[in-house]
Formats: sequence, structure tokens, C-alpha cells
Amino acid sequence: MPRRISIALTPLPALLAALLVFSATPDARASSGTAIGVDLDYAHGLDEPGVGAGTGFNVRLGYKVDLLALQLTPEIGGGYHTFSGSAEAKLARGIVGGRLQFGKLLEPGLYAHLGYGHLGDRASGSHSGATADAGVTLDLTLLPLLDLGVHAGYNGMLSSGDFRAFDSYVLGVHGSLIF
Repeated sequence: MPRRISIALTPLPALLAALLVFSATPDARASSGTAIGVDLDYAHGLDEPGVGAGTGFNVRLGYKVDLLALQLTPEIGGGYHTFSGSAEAKLARGIVGGRLQFGKLLEPGLYAHLGYGHLGDRASGSHSGATADAGVTLDLTLLPLLDLGVHAGYNGMLSSGDFRAFDSYVLGVHGSLIF
């Protein structure tokens, strides 16, 4: 006669796995410390003539401050993005700004930076000027010193003189070491 498992024991493996995950979360909470981050981006121009899809990266250095239910990270950094298309646009910039995240294990958040950059573009020539970015993030903190996540946002160079604004959106993945 086949052995039957009690219905009460069926969720036992899932409960044990959840217990293991949640017992590890006190060590997996965010903590204050120096944060070094890298973003890898897919970028695309927004209504930019001759500008298509591209790729890029950002590097960031900051200090993540754990404030109970939220974390604040003032940071500085830089980035470089290239775009396909006849304009062959390239945007390099330095930034200063920050991130605000909520929660401990799964951390939704916001970021915003101001900066100064250089846009190389066949269509309108090269020029430098003020830049800005803003977006949303979703991070997962599995270890106290490692945050991994995804982001979506806006990058742009503000208009200056004879040059119009350059706008793009980004989608990407990022990681930060906190020590």
C-alpha cells in the first residue's frame, strides 16, 4: 500500500526554506559604510535626430547611511554612454547627487544627480554643459556588503547657448560594495 503524506506536512519544505531565509536577514540588512557602485546601461535617445540605442556605464563613490527604514547615499561619480545612429553621439559626464532607498532586504529607491559633461555629436558638433539624471531603482541586499539591482531613468545634457538639450533614457543593472 503506498504511503500517504499528511496534507499538514506538504508545506513543510517551503516553511523551512522561508525560515532559513528570514533567519539570515538580520545579517542581510543594510549597514552604513563606504559604497562603491557600478552601473551597466542600455541607453536610447529621446527624440534625438540621428541617435539610436547604445550602451554605457557609470561608476559611483559614496557613503551609505542606514537610517532605520531608509538609506541615504550621497555620492560622486562619472559615466560614459555611446549611441548608435548617424550622429554617433557620445556623452561623458561627472556627477554629484544621491540615492534614497526604503526597506532592508528588498529596497525600492530613487536617485538624482547633477553634473557637467561633454557631448560629441556629428550632427550638432561637440559641446560641454550641465547634465542631470534621475530614476528609480530596485535593489536586493543578500549580504551586508553587497547590493544588486536594476534601474530605469533619464539622463540628459541641458541646453546651452546654440545647443539644444540632449535627452536619453537608460535601463540597466547595478551593483554596490558597502564596507
